[in-house]
Amino acid sequence: MNEYLRLLLLFVALFTYMFIGAGLFHALEPGWLPWEDEGGNVTDGVQNVTGAGNDTLYDFEPRSYMEAFYFCATVITTIGYGHIYPVTGAAKFFTAVFANFGIPAFFYILAIIGRKVANLVEAGESRFFSGVPGPYGRRTVTLLLVELIGLFLFILIPAAIITNVEGWSYGDATWYLFVSVSTIGFGDLYGGYSESFFAFDAKFGIYVFCKFCYYIIALSWVATLWILLADVMPDTEAKPEASELVNSDEPADRQGELLPAQA
Repeated sequence: MNEYLRLLLLFVALFTYMFIGAGLFHALEPGWLPWEDEGGNVTDGVQNVTGAGNDTLYDFEPRSYMEAFYFCATVITTIGYGHIYPVTGAAKFFTAVFANFGIPAFFYILAIIGRKVANLVEAGESRFFSGVPGPYGRRTVTLLLVELIGLFLFILIPAAIITNVEGWSYGDATWYLFVSVSTIGFGDLYGGYSESFFAFDAKFGIYVFCKFCYYIIALSWVATLWILLADVMPDTEAKPEASELVNSDEPADRQGELLPAQA
């Protein structure tokens, strides 16, 4: 199968997984459903739910499907801002299963994209930086260049857009994108809840979808940096097998030393 066709099919599978996962999470979390008061009227207020087996009172606001998608995006990218999280047992179990399959699949796709971009970067490195002495010197220059270009493309320029959309300061927008791309996700800023949006608006849904696409592109840049770094790491393939690590014929005080592989 053509590798680009395979990558396209992987993207189709990823987004299908995301949309189905968002729908299931939306259905499993009761606070994310319209709530009827005692008179049978649907309200946009707060739903009070008492946790089974304890006296804890949880407050839920009804959420939209795209907020569930937002939650799934923070899970699958491992950013985890924490502003949306599962509360019921069923939703927690679902989240664990969703993450168990979704996170490896997501980072597998990032690895494929990162590898392809890294190959292009390495081709440019051999062409334009051939005068830099030593492979480590050339790769250091390459990494610095890729890092700087990425900072402008995925942090500094998008921060100007986020500033206008969210109404934040440029510093806050830069900080928000940094903790997102680094997958730290402190949760002090999470975006999408300014006066420009309402959780049930189509505009909010488009914004969340675009943010997920941004995560894919920006994290592919991070994957590219890791791959470029890994390509010049010392080769570890020559390490001895586990059976060769201890020579039973040696004295006891030398057992455990790394021994050369047998010819």
